Parts: sequence; C-alpha cells; structure tokens
Amino acid sequence: MAEERCAAQLRDELLRQAEALGRHALLGPEIQTLDSWLAQAAGIALPVLNQPARELVLADALRHAAGVYSDTDPWLLAGQLLTLFDELTRNDLDIPAQLEQFESRLADCYAVTEPSPALQQEAWILHTLWHAWRKQLADEQLSDPPSAHRQRLLDSLEQVGEQHLWLIGFTDFSPLESHWLHTLLARGQAHLLMHGAAQHDGYHPDRPLHDILAQLDMEAAAPARDHSDPLDDFIVTLFDDTAGNLQQRACDFASRHAADAVSQRLKTFCADSPEQEAQAVALQVRRWLLDDIQPVAIITEDRRLARRVRAMLEASHIALDDTGGWALSTTSAAAMLERWLETVEEDFACGPLLDVLKSPFISFGERDAHLARVRRLEQDIILHENIARGLQRYRHHLERRAARLPDWSEPMQRALQQMLNRLDHAASPLLPLLQDTHPALAYLTALHDSLNELGALPCLAEDAAGQRLLEALEELQQAAGYSAVPLAWSEFRNWLGRSLEQTSFRLPRSGSAVCLLTLEQSRLQRFAASVIAGCNREHLPGSPPAHTFFNQRVRAQLGLPTWSQSVARKLHHFCRVLHGAPRVLLTRHAERDAEPVAVSPWLELLETFHHSAWQQSLEDMELHRLVVQPQAQPASPDSARLPDGATRPAPPAPPALQPASWTAYTHQRLIDCPYRYFAADALKLKPREEISEALSKSDYGALVHRIVQAFHSDVARLPGPWSGPLDDSQRDPALALLTRISDVVFREAIEDNFQARSWLQQWRSVLPAYLDWEIGRQRDWQLRSVELRAERALETGLSIHGRIDRVDQRGGGVAVVDYKTGKPPARDAVLAGEAVQLSSYALMLETPVTQLDYLEIGRDQAKQHTCAGDEELQQLLPAIEQRLRQLHRDLQQQAALPAWGDENVCGYCEFSGVCRRDMWVHDDV
Repeated sequence: MAEERCAAQLRDELLRQAEALGRHALLGPEIQTLDSWLAQAAGIALPVLNQPARELVLADALRHAAGVYSDTDPWLLAGQLLTLFDELTRNDLDIPAQLEQFESRLADCYAVTEPSPALQQEAWILHTLWHAWRKQLADEQLSDPPSAHRQRLLDSLEQVGEQHLWLIGFTDFSPLESHWLHTLLARGQAHLLMHGAAQHDGYHPDRPLHDILAQLDMEAAAPARDHSDPLDDFIVTLFDDTAGNLQQRACDFASRHAADAVSQRLKTFCADSPEQEAQAVALQVRRWLLDDIQPVAIITEDRRLARRVRAMLEASHIALDDTGGWALSTTSAAAMLERWLETVEEDFACGPLLDVLKSPFISFGERDAHLARVRRLEQDIILHENIARGLQRYRHHLERRAARLPDWSEPMQRALQQMLNRLDHAASPLLPLLQDTHPALAYLTALHDSLNELGALPCLAEDAAGQRLLEALEELQQAAGYSAVPLAWSEFRNWLGRSLEQTSFRLPRSGSAVCLLTLEQSRLQRFAASVIAGCNREHLPGSPPAHTFFNQRVRAQLGLPTWSQSVARKLHHFCRVLHGAPRVLLTRHAERDAEPVAVSPWLELLETFHHSAWQQSLEDMELHRLVVQPQAQPASPDSARLPDGATRPAPPAPPALQPASWTAYTHQRLIDCPYRYFAADALKLKPREEISEALSKSDYGALVHRIVQAFHSDVARLPGPWSGPLDDSQRDPALALLTRISDVVFREAIEDNFQARSWLQQWRSVLPAYLDWEIGRQRDWQLRSVELRAERALETGLSIHGRIDRVDQRGGGVAVVDYKTGKPPARDAVLAGEAVQLSSYALMLETPVTQLDYLEIGRDQAKQHTCAGDEELQQLLPAIEQRLRQLHRDLQQQAALPAWGDENVCGYCEFSGVCRRDMWVHDDV
C-alpha cells in the first residue's frame, strides 16, 4: 500500500510538471516495485514455493535428518532455518560441499584456534540441513523465492532490451542486486536516485547510502553545505561527529542561527503512560485537521500503540489508511475458523460452539430466527441442564426436556435437533483426521467441505476479512500440493495458525488524509505534518533479533546482514521523516505498568542537542495542557452523569422494580445486604451460573434432595416411595430402596459428569447415618410432606412463597426441616433474625410452626441442628413478620438500599464489580 501511495504521488507530480511545461497529456513511465518488474521481465520455469509450502517441504527434509537436531521441534527449526537459508541465497553465499571446509571457515569467523565441539556441532547441523534442503528442492524440481529472485536478476540482464530503469528510494542492495545494478549502470540503462547524502559510514544516517555506493564502486560528491534551512542544518550538525563534541557542535549551530527556528517545526511530547501518549497523538492529529493541515502521517513501530490511536481516531469519526494492516489471525473471520476447529477438537464444547453459532458468518436460515434458536440451545439446554460438551448429550437432554415439559415448543425442539444435525454433518469431514497423520491437502480439503456444510463460505465471501481468509486458505491448498508430508492434527493446526499469523489483512485505501505507517513505509513521502510515536528504546532502535546460528561478528565475517546495518537503515528513515514534513511531533511515554520506559537514544540526542544550543526544551507544553482537558476529548453521545464510584452506593428501588412475591432467598439477600437485593432482585442482574463439567456441591445437593423426595413420595421414573412404618426392623429393605433410588438418580449424572461417581460413593457412605436419623425422627414426628410448595399473603401486595424440603407434624404443630449438604447457619444467627431461610419457610405455613431444623448431610453423617423451639418461635416469627412488613412498606416508599460492606457477605457476593466496595470501604465510615 505504501508503494501504491508513492506511485500515485509520483504520477501527480509528473503531471504537474508536464502541465507547467505546457504538456497537457503525458505518457508516463511504468511504476512498480523491483520484484514485480523482475517477475514481468524474466520468467521462472520451476514452480516457486510460498512460505507455507517451503515450511512443508523443509519439514519433510528435516524428518529425514532427524538425527541431526535431536529433540528440537522440526517446525520451529524450519522457520529459523528458512530465514538463514534466505539470507545465504540473497547474499550469494553457499555452504561448501565438504564439511571440513565449512568447519574451517566458521573457525576463522569465530577466531577459534583450537577444535570446538560446539562449533563442530553447529557446522555439522547447518551443513547437513542446507544440503538436505537444496537436494529436496532439486529432487522435486522446485525453487524458493530467493533463488527465483537471483535467477530473475541474471536473466533480466539479457532481456531488459531498450528499457531504462530508474531506481528510487532504495536503502540497501544484496551483493547480487549490486552486481546487477552495476551492470545496468555501466550500460547506461539504469539511474539510481537516493534521498540524502552518502558521506559517512558507521553510526550515521548516511551509512545505508554510503554502503550502496561502496558496493557499486562509486563515490558520492561532497554536497555543498547549505545552512539556510535550520532543520536540515540541525540534523546534519547533530550527527557530524567530525566537527567536535556534541556541546561544540551545538554552540556552532546556535551561532549560525540566532533564533530557535527548529522548535517551530519540531516538537516532542513525553506522556505519563501509553494511554496518554495515544490520546496526545490522536489529539494532535485532530488539531492539524481542524487547521486544514493535511495529509498527516502517524509513523510508529509500536503496533499496540498504533491500534489504540486508530481506535481513538475512529471514535472521533476520523478514518485512516493503515499501510501495514494487521495479522489476518486477529480478524473476526479467522476467529470464527479457530473456534470451529476448537469445537471439533473439544467434542463440541459449549464455549467455542456458541461463539461459532453467534458468529456473523454462520446462520442456519433467517438471522433473527437462527439467533433465537441459538439462545434456546444456550439457555434451556446448556445452562439449565449444565451440559458442557457433546452432541449426543445435547440431543439427549433436548429430548428429556421436551418429555418433561409437554408445553415446550415442538417446532423449537425440531429446529434445535436440525441445528445439531447440521453441526454434526459439518464436523464429519474433520473428525476422522483428528487421529493419525495425513497430508496437509487432506486437512484443507476437509476444512473447505466443513465450512461449506456450515454455510460459512458465502458469508465469508461477502466480508473483506472473510475474502482474505478464503484467499489464504486457497494459497495453503496450493502450497500443500507440493508436499505429501504426513502431519498430525496438532502439526496441521500449528502450520495453519502460523500462516494466518504471517498473512496481513489490509482494508482498501479510503483516501483518508491520515496515514498510519512504519518508518520504512514512510520512504519517499512528504506530508503536511507527521507524528513519530513510540519513541522509546524498545522500538527505536529496538533490540537485535535472536539468531539460533551465528552471532553478529560471525554474520559480518560471512557477509550476512548485521544488526548495526539494520539500525543504520532505521536511523536513516528516522532522519528522513524529520525532513519530510514542516511539522513533526515525536512522542513517547515515561512509564508502563508502573515501570520506567527508556527513551529512544535518537530522541534523547535531539533534545540534548537542542537544549545545548538554546537552553530551551522542545516539549510541546500546549499539547500537555490540552491533553488533560476533558473538553479536548471527543464528545460522547451519552450525556448521562457518571456514578460517584468512590462513595457507598445506596440507591432507591422504584416500586415497579419490586418483586411481586418474595422468596426465602429474596428475604435473605435483603437482610444480608440491601444493595445485593437491589442488584439481584430489583434490577435482576444476577449472573448466570457457569457451566461446570465437574459435579459441584450444589449439584450434589440437588441430587440428594431428589433421592429423599423419591423415598418419601411418588416421583415419576424413580423407584419408591417407601410405604408402611419405618423402624429398626425395616432398616435393611429401606436401605435397599434408598440405594436403588440413588443409583437411578446418579446414573444420568454419571453419564454427564466424570466426578459424579465419587459423589455417589460419598452419598452411599452417608445412607446408613441418614436412615438412622430418619428412623429416629419418625419416633417423634410424623412426616407430613416433602418438597412442599407453599405461599402465603402477609398483606396486600406482600406475599412470600417457596419450596420447603420437608414438613413434619407432631400434635397441633409442625416442624420445618431443610437439608444442607454444606454448613448450615448457626443457631444464634437464626434466633437473631440474621439467617431467615427457615423463618421465611415458617411464615409460609398456616399451621403453627413449633420447631426449625437443619439436617446437615456431611461426608459420613447426617446430623440434625435444631435452631428454634416452640417458645423461641413465639417471639421470633412475629418479630420477623413485622420486620418484613416494615421493609416492604419502606421499599414501596423508595427507601435507600445501602451496601453494608460486610466482609462475610462480600466474600461470596457476585456484585462486587457493581458495588465497588474496594473503592469506598477505606474512606467510608
């Protein structure tokens, strides 16, 4: 995209110059990159492998030489080797056929005089793998891009004809390219235009151009020094270390320019954080656009910062052309593909499955109807039935739900079954490939068939990122055609993932006045204003890449590119950007995550030199003032006042939000914390339960409740109930019945949850103790009902309802029993009116309640906890009822519902993110 922009600007300039000469039409030159011209001028007979194909071919070669690299991952090694092999080919280097010669050459490069096992090992690995790679290409009659480039350079010398080439903007040539260019220059068929001087070597912006002329056996004429442009003179003097030390050069520069003209064109900004730096960049761009200063360039090597700036500008409705684009793997189209493969791998796990079904690229029918079916699958089957994975389990529970709820929609059931069948068919091409090894082409063909069955292909074709994904998959299919190397599923997934990560996605040019570039992409371009963002040491100049083979000294000895050359090119581009606009802002941030961030040495040098010359700072203080002003931020369409997050929340709840009928849990939440009641019951914000593949303690409790219910009452499809008296003489038959009921109830749970079997064993160990309690209980109490649904109106507009585990009767009174597989509340909490579950149940009954009991079902015991007797209840229940009536009246009058901030309640409250207790508990008394 940067080349296209440069070409367009060159055409425009040529037309303007022709117009100035009175030429109203111009047959302009053909403008293209060197690679594209070579591909057009000189064809290659052999197929040229792209990067994915090369990885496959090299991985195959590595497998045949597995003894060379021992336990190293061949795919990781393949990527490193390809980079090195490309450098060797581009720089016209070869590894000798004789291992001893290569060892001797490396020993000279390392300056090793004695035999070194490490050096011999490195030489042996490279020698073996290089020749295995070249043999693999020769045997299969294939070529790689560097070899093809080399051949095209040589062939084009014979096929260039009468063409004249103008090479513009180059900052480095390989030895082969230098030889090619030298030949064309000697013929008078090439012209080289370079931006900048070429007088200096070493750590200097001139070095890339100086190296090019040295390769071409040319010398640059010394340019006449022009001090009229202060910024140009500033940069030249800054790096001219032949003119004295930095302080001397600064003084000489200040003597030539009495006024500080540099700060009119060059500004710096040091932000406190990356977020503030992004805000400053976006703000400065907006300021320039408001002043009709355009085009504007944002130049940075920090992609994270670039994404944040992009988001801020788009929030201000300012589009920008992103020349670099971003990795295809980060797009929503690639995310859908990744989640579908995870779905197939993980037996249709609910997380990736729902992501696929909700993706805009998947729709089984009309979109709204499709999403309605997905919601029913999610809410009714996955969440309500706690099913984490497995098509058969989804189908089974779908049928169970339809049988259990006759009024459940039959059309919806059929639609969900069809959806599951569609998913099953879509996965069928891929499922057989999860085992064993297969060629990459087999995987890609199956993936294409799977996406087609999902109906994703037409949707992807209508989306820009989706189109690029389809193109990438087609390129991979072509690459797979060159190698039948067998891959395991994990190897295919890694190969596919790397390919999508290495493939760029760029939106078409929007014609925006704002352009996002890297330093290298800014070559040959001029802008009305530029920002160089992210001026820290991490990115300018950055760190040397980690090389598996050869250190920097050996690379230099062998003639391979070195880190110092890369730094010099980046410095060259950096200085060219300073020349390329009349307004330049350089930004950085001082800290990230409370850790200091080192400034770029280039920015530090600029600021030090400027301060030494005029004792003034380049820091843009006006931008500092504006960036902290709320008025300078983009206007938000939301004009609502933000909540005061640092105070204890105490909102009222309008009567319309009050529950029509209270449950014991609603009552308990209000007592625990009024704000928790407000969030859960008034606003209905209670989060959905997470899907758990392991049987939780609450699930275990539900199974125990169902077993006890079936033992005492008639439950469909379960053995029982027990009939007749229950005493010590009937203990064994009763235990046998409880065991049969338990096995049936746990059977389905064991199919769905791998931990259910251990819970069943625990329950079986409790059964004797439970039965002992039951026999003892029935000596004093008569079972009246189990799982009793009760409701009672306390006054107009106030009722309380719920399901009581058990009600026993003795004389004219009843006892309320609640089963607890966890720790029950303490007796004191019940009598104090703090734990109100049992008291709430008692208020639901018309019959006088004379006892409140918890039955704690532990690992190997069933222990009764009596919380209140007859005399205590005569005082407790009226007091709780009176308090409940008063709470209801207060709520109807919109009384405040404060957050208590009680540590015990807050420890398990699900609304801590809304309440923000940590923000006010330290300041609130």
